[in-house]
Amino acid sequence: MPELYIITGSNGAGKSSVGAIYLPEYIRNNYVVFDGDKLFMQKQKELWLSGIRANKEVKKLAFEFVTETFEKLVEEAIYTNDNFVYEGHFTNDATWDIPKRFKTNGYVVNLIFLGLENPDLSEFRVIKRANFNGGHFVPWYAVEDNFYGNLEKLNKYYTLIGNLTIIDSSEAFHIELAAFSDGHLISSVSFDELPDWFVKYLPELYAKIIYQ
Repeated sequence: MPELYIITGSNGAGKSSVGAIYLPEYIRNNYVVFDGDKLFMQKQKELWLSGIRANKEVKKLAFEFVTETFEKLVEEAIYTNDNFVYEGHFTNDATWDIPKRFKTNGYVVNLIFLGLENPDLSEFRVIKRANFNGGHFVPWYAVEDNFYGNLEKLNKYYTLIGNLTIIDSSEAFHIELAAFSDGHLISSVSFDELPDWFVKYLPELYAKIIYQ
């Protein structure tokens, strides 16, 4: 059975930098994680160097390129019954259409969620990344929307996920908080060790831990 792997979570939580280490070795070694943000930045630079100087037009063309590329890769994966890996944010109902589509086509959906303590830490890491590591900048309103939106929709759609792993990456040493299979709890830290963001914004999953 083919598998879909998704890496998601707060901005600055480490999706691009360390998220892949949580993938199975055979996936890491044989598949490239589709990173829309990275591709968007690369395409913007390419368009700018080609002579297009209107910032709005550059962003529009880059966005269209990323969207078309992603849709093509999804089509190819499903058509060939091959595994697929991508990262992104899932902050509204429409963003869950792709996982649903894979599942409808017989895929096991696996999701790795990297969470942070609060939106302030998320913003701090985004600013640090942009200023010192050349990473892409994300405005505060988007950081906040992604922080809360990802959690809200995960709490709503977790039953869609075959294998779900939730990790706190607030500190240098990451903590695997809980793992679920088809919505059922497999393992977790003690309920009193769960961070506030898990307890407050993932009430459905929290309930499975305290009532196990």
